[in-house]
Amino acid sequence: MEYKEPHSSGALAAICTNLSKACDKQMRPTEAGLFGKLAAYFSQSAGVAGPVSFNDLDTCITSDTESGYVAVETRAQQVGDRGALRCVTWGKKVTTIHKSVLVRYAKQGDALMEGNNLYVCEACGFIAIAKEVPELCPICKAPASRFTKI
Repeated sequence: MEYKEPHSSGALAAICTNLSKACDKQMRPTEAGLFGKLAAYFSQSAGVAGPVSFNDLDTCITSDTESGYVAVETRAQQVGDRGALRCVTWGKKVTTIHKSVLVRYAKQGDALMEGNNLYVCEACGFIAIAKEVPELCPICKAPASRFTKI
């Protein structure tokens, strides 16, 4: 049996947050609330701090695009997991778009948002800066109803 390190508190916080959201969508408020409490507990345990710098985000994005996605894609190909390969494809596209948004914001600041709204696709994480919600996600083809206005 291979030893695997336990998940970090930050990873557990993210997992519980996602489970809370999924339960909420399934109209299971009790379970959503419990997962929400777990997420808050793990976030506190992880010492999740306030905002990070542009350089920190850029470093994370670069790491994801240069090694993280490559490793996941390689493993998914080895085991023939088409679902994981599809997620990697979406993830790479969305991560590239996230970097583009960060670069645009670094150049334009708050002017980038003037007259626009920020919409996030709940299915894949695509970020749209637009006056109106997109009719269709350009990454995963989710309909407008899957976008959340931030």
